[in-house]
Amino acid sequence: MAELAVWEEADYRNVVARVRAGVPVAEAAEIMRTWAVAESDFADVLGVSEHEWRQAQSARIDRALTPVESDRLMRVVQVFTHASSIFENEREAVAWFSMPNPALSGQPPMAWLDTDAGVHHVNDVLTRLEFGVYG
Repeated sequence: MAELAVWEEADYRNVVARVRAGVPVAEAAEIMRTWAVAESDFADVLGVSEHEWRQAQSARIDRALTPVESDRLMRVVQVFTHASSIFENEREAVAWFSMPNPALSGQPPMAWLDTDAGVHHVNDVLTRLEFGVYG
């Protein structure tokens, strides 16, 4: 989780610079493995095909995500960080993202993270959980 700590502790100027420069694919892949996100779901979040994501991971030269892909990764890092702060432990937070949720039309939160609007809605659900507002 060292990579995630960098995202959490960085000031926004540095985060924006990293997003603009592109997050290394290896770092993105480590985040995917840490959170136990399926490759297909992770590709959806980044806005690429599963085939493109696999190619990026297997490239001999480590490439960086594009700024748009990096920005999408950043918004997901933020929502996972939010969830980790609410749940008892990181494992429970990770599990929450794969469980169907009535507040999200019965879909798991992970299914909503491919759009900015979906990320905002998942963050809203997390905030309601945080403050005990379920209705």
